Parts: sequence; structure tokens; C-alpha cells
Amino acid sequence: MRNIKTLLILGTGTLILLIIGLYNGFPLVYSDTGTYIYSGFDKFIPNDRPITYGLFLRFFSFNYSLWLVILVQNFLTSFVIYETLKIFKIKNLNFVLLFIGILTFLMLFTGISWYSNQIMPDFFTPLIILLICLLVLGENQSLFKKIIFSIILIYSLTTHFSNLLIGISLIMLLIILKFVFKDYLKTHFFSIKLKNLLFTLLVILAGWLTLPLINFLVEKKFVMSKAPHVFIMGHLDDTGILKKFLDENCSNDEYKNCKLCQYKDSLPIDIASFVWGSDMVKNSGGWQDSKNEYNKIIKATLIHPKYLLMNITKSFNYGLVQLTKNEIGQGLSANNEGSAPYGQIHWRFHDELNNYLNSRQNKWNGVNLKLDSINYIHMILLILSLFVIIFIFTTSLWSKLEPLTLIFLVIIILSIILNSFVTAGLVSPCERYQARVVWLVPFVLIILIMKNFEAIIKTFKK
Repeated sequence: MRNIKTLLILGTGTLILLIIGLYNGFPLVYSDTGTYIYSGFDKFIPNDRPITYGLFLRFFSFNYSLWLVILVQNFLTSFVIYETLKIFKIKNLNFVLLFIGILTFLMLFTGISWYSNQIMPDFFTPLIILLICLLVLGENQSLFKKIIFSIILIYSLTTHFSNLLIGISLIMLLIILKFVFKDYLKTHFFSIKLKNLLFTLLVILAGWLTLPLINFLVEKKFVMSKAPHVFIMGHLDDTGILKKFLDENCSNDEYKNCKLCQYKDSLPIDIASFVWGSDMVKNSGGWQDSKNEYNKIIKATLIHPKYLLMNITKSFNYGLVQLTKNEIGQGLSANNEGSAPYGQIHWRFHDELNNYLNSRQNKWNGVNLKLDSINYIHMILLILSLFVIIFIFTTSLWSKLEPLTLIFLVIIILSIILNSFVTAGLVSPCERYQARVVWLVPFVLIILIMKNFEAIIKTFKK
């Protein structure tokens, strides 16, 4: 009976999150959606991304409908949020109403549902952060739950290269904090158990091992990625480092035969143009044959102090810029006939093609899918959240908060920052990468306020 009740609660949460998909009239798609569907159904590793989300689409669509995919995505999101709320044991409030209320608030005023209803792996990233919190902070969890959390976390990590880096960076940072501030944590927060940290580290390392293992099973290649050199070179082009390097080194015997030297005065201006929007990769050897030349240049920019400093400075600047890019809906333009998503939906889900074309995103070239109002509200919400966080850490309030909620807030803040610097360091600042996770900020603050309501009221009365 208890399990049935839990499923009903999670089902309700799933339907709340699904409202955005229903509002659109079809699962939201991005320009990359076509590649994900193609790779999963034809079972090949794309040059520019993992195959794992493609396999997710193939399995959970049941070769029948993309609606089933976002149903699963919303259920997973609902489940992880449900389990996260449970570890805080908020009293004096009906847990079911709290859960439903929080999901409704997040659905209406943040980007949570715009990503959980999108045929993209972005919805996995905030779940990774919450699952790490569950494994690190959760107490007295059953073995069954730990296994479930671990399985979801491992697969989520493999769906995007940035997820692997964010996951390992976060857990390593928490382990470092555990040892550096050991006495401080015991006094002011609570002792994060080392065994929880190490277990979570092993789970994340399993994710790093799982991706090349899947690639080996698919194409007999035990590799993380088929062409990481292309993206790194695109990043160097975006930052301007590639142009400077070529200008200063193409006259040297070591680099004068490099194909890129022929195009040093006509390089694209950003990573998207370098990788996809021009023939630069094709003209300089293609995705695979460019590897030796690209890696040679990449290595040189990393070992030469001048270029290394430029790399660090540019990546840091990009990370700061990325923190400000929180607009919901980037890339959700119309994808009609001739686009990659259209081609794959026409081929794989032909019975849903009219449904797809009549969605708000596509009908009348997407004029009905306007997000200006929600982004305005979202911006105000994030600004208010920032002021609340500043208030907490610049007053005595932080010392009066329940330790578990405070450390949860710290982990979420660290995660948002890591997401920003990892994604911007891999490519370049992009609204999509930050908007997919920033809903965690109001989420953690709602929990903190609910759990510490009396302490907060007393602070204001003083």
C-alpha cells in the first residue's frame, strides 16, 4: 500500500512537470536532437557526443513515441526531487503538499520543465548534483536505494562529457573540503562521513569507466570520445588563442606544413562555426585525420607558459560570463522541414510528424513559443535568491541554520559554479548550459527556509 501511495505521489509530480510538454503540444527539440535519435537508433558513436542518450531515446521511446521519453525524464526528475526532500525531514508541513507545491513553483517560474520535457540530455545534469547530495548526505538509506541512486547517477554521467567532469570535480572538491576544514566542518556544519564520500567517488569513477565500455560494446573502441581534439581546437579558436598561435608559429619549420596555417586569416569567430558551421574541420583533415595536427597544436598551447596563461585567463573569464547566462529556452526555435530533428522524427516517429509540426515550437515558425515573460520572472527570482544567499553568509543567520540544509546550500552553490567553469572551459558561454541547473538555487533555498523558518523569524525580530 505504501509503495502504491509513493507511486501516486511521483506520478502526480511527473504530470506537474509534464505540463510544459503538454503546453508545447509535443516534446521540445533542439538542433542536436536529430543526432541523438540517429545515433541511438542506428547504434553508432557520433564524432561530437556520447551515444548513451541516443540509446536512452531508443529504449524509452519503445520505437513508438517521444512522449514516452519525456514521461520517463519527468518521472526521474520527480523521483530525485522527492528523495532529496525526504532527507531533510521538514516537520509541521504535509510532505505531499510540500512536494507538489515545490514542483509546481519550479515548473512555473524556473527552467526545470523546459529541460525535462526536451529531447536532450541536459535534464540529467541537475539530477547528477542532487544524486551526489543524496549519496553524500543521506543517512540510514537502504542498500536498495543506494543501488538505485548509483545506477541513475552512473548512466546520467555518461550522457554528456561535461557531466563526467562536473561529477568528478564536485566529489573531489568535497573530499578536499573534508580534510582541509575537518575541524571547522565538525563545529559549524556536521561531519560529512568519509565513507559516503569515498563510495560516491567510486560510483562516479564507475561512470568514467562505463562510457568507454559502452563505446567498446558498440564499435569495439575503448575510448571516451572519438574526436575530443576538434572541440578543444574549436575552443582555442573561440578564445582567439588559435589565431595568435598560428600567427606566431606558422613561419616555423615545425608548423609551416600544418593545414590550419592556410586558413589562419579566415578562421571562424566561434566554436560553433569552427566545428559545425564551416568547412574548417573538413579542410584541415576531417574529424579523424586532423587528430595528429590538432593535438600537436593543443599540446603546444598547454605547455608553453604564454599560451597556457592565456588559456587559464580566457577560461576563467568565460566561466564568469557563463554564470550570468541563465536565460531559459536558448535554441528552442522552429525545426521544420530540412532540419535534423524533422528528418529523424519523420523517419523514426512518422505517426507523430503532424503532432510535431503543429507544436507551439514549430507552428507558424514558433511565434507562439515566447519565453520573455517567464525569463523576466526567472531573472527576478534569481536576483532575489542571490540576495538571500548574500544575507545568509554576511549575517549571523548562517550559524543558526540547521547544519544539513546549510551544507546542502554550499554544495549547490559549488555545483553551479563548477557547471559554469566546466562548460565554458570546454566550449564557450551558452545560456543552455547554465539554465539547465540554476533552478537548483531556488530549490535549495525553499528547503532551507522551510526547515529553518523559526530561526529565520527570530533573526529578523532581533
